[in-house]
This record gives sequence, C-alpha cells and structure tokens, in this order.
Amino acid sequence: MYAFCHIPKTAGTTLNYILQSNFGPDLLSIIPRSKTDYNYNELKLDLKLYKKIKCISGHGLKPYIDYKEYSDDLKWFTFIRKPINRYVSQYIHQYTGTNELYNLPIEDWAAKFNRSNWLVKWLAGEENFEKAIQIIDDKFIFVGLVEDFDNSLKQMKSIFESKIDISYNKPRMVVRDNELKNQLLVERYKELLPLYNEQNELDIKLYNYIRDVVYKKQQDQIQKLHETSDLNAYYSSNPKMNEYMFKLKRNLIYKPFVFFTK
Repeated sequence: MYAFCHIPKTAGTTLNYILQSNFGPDLLSIIPRSKTDYNYNELKLDLKLYKKIKCISGHGLKPYIDYKEYSDDLKWFTFIRKPINRYVSQYIHQYTGTNELYNLPIEDWAAKFNRSNWLVKWLAGEENFEKAIQIIDDKFIFVGLVEDFDNSLKQMKSIFESKIDISYNKPRMVVRDNELKNQLLVERYKELLPLYNEQNELDIKLYNYIRDVVYKKQQDQIQKLHETSDLNAYYSSNPKMNEYMFKLKRNLIYKPFVFFTK
C-alpha cells in the first residue's frame, strides 16, 4: 500500500484530493486515537476495517515508526518544499488561526515553539540529518517538490504501479495573509534571514540533497518506466464517485470505529 507522509504546508490539500479521487474507500486517511503519532497497534486495528486498502495518509503517519510486519508493504512517498518558505507558511497558518497562543511576532514564536528543522524531525523523529537521509534512501519510492509541483505529479504518476489520474480542479490551499507573507519574505527578509537559516539549517541541507540527488534519480527511473509502461492507464475512471465514497466511509464508518476503539 502507498503511504503518504503528509508534511504540513507542502500542498497536502491537493495531494489528498488526488488520492481521494483515485482510491476512494480504499484510501485510509488515519485518525490517531491519541495525541501521539499513529502507531503499529492502530494500523493493525484499522486494517480490519480497510481490508482492500490501496493507500494510507495522514499527519500522524511517520516513516520512522516501526510498523512491524506491515513495514515492507508500505511504499512511502511525500512532497517537500523550500524550508524557509515552508517555515514562514507554517507560522502564518498558526498566527492567523484561532489559537491565540500563536499570535506572536515570528521571533517570539520561534523562541517559544519548537518548529526548527521540521522536515528532518518529521522523517527521522529527531534532529538527525543522517537518519533522515537513510530513511529517504531506504523507504521512499518518490519525493516531489512543491516548487516543481505539476512536473512532480507526472513523476509520481509514472512511478506508481497503479497509474493514477493526477488532474485536479481544486486550488491548493492559499495563504491566509498575503500582506504578512510579503512582510516576512520580502520586506523583512534580509533582517530575518539569520533566524530562518538557524531554524532550518538541517532542513535546508536535506532539501538540497533531495533536489540534487533523489529528484534526479527519479527522472532516470521514469525514463525506464516510459519504455515499459502505459502511462495513460488510470487506477480510477470515476474520480467524483471515489471522492464521495471516501468521505462516506470515513465519516459514517471509520470515525465511529475510531471513537469506539480508543
């Protein structure tokens, strides 16, 4: 089964729409039963409900977690984004949200909340650059770049064994405050750059490695697939019905199931 590692603020809204419209009720969008990450016992329990699962996704699904006998079945993929842009987007998302705890200048937000090297920690479970690279190299069949989004989708379509329909007609999540974004990434950028670099030092190294090494390897792999695969074949022929069936199963069956199995 494909496992989407959903890193916050990396076009996950659009990716999840594409997954829903392709896999429908065979997509498990996880709901962790506690505040901790989604663990082996939860996966084992949920697979009793999702017997024909094709894909699994969710923020709590992390590649550093040991899913035991299911680990070899998980084909991991994700999208990453330029770390400073992702970092600022996360700040804006929280600053403009409903939780007043995050209503702080970005310097105070950075000092109070642990948001440094988010990509590395999301993949490795700790600020360990070497471990994050090892996980990418050993577990991931695909990594896309938000900055090269549509081309990355074409790569993903080629690499997936079940060829998927990568078209999308829903916009990616837009920034909540363009004035604040302009202030942080244009007007005050030089002033804030030391903070950005300090907070994202390992993420910048990892992003560069993925862009310069992993992404280029994928291009070579795709060239070979073009020679043997029918890239016009789709897993799904009815995306609207699949999206409807996904939501129906998740809301009416899976959510109650999670509630009663906590």
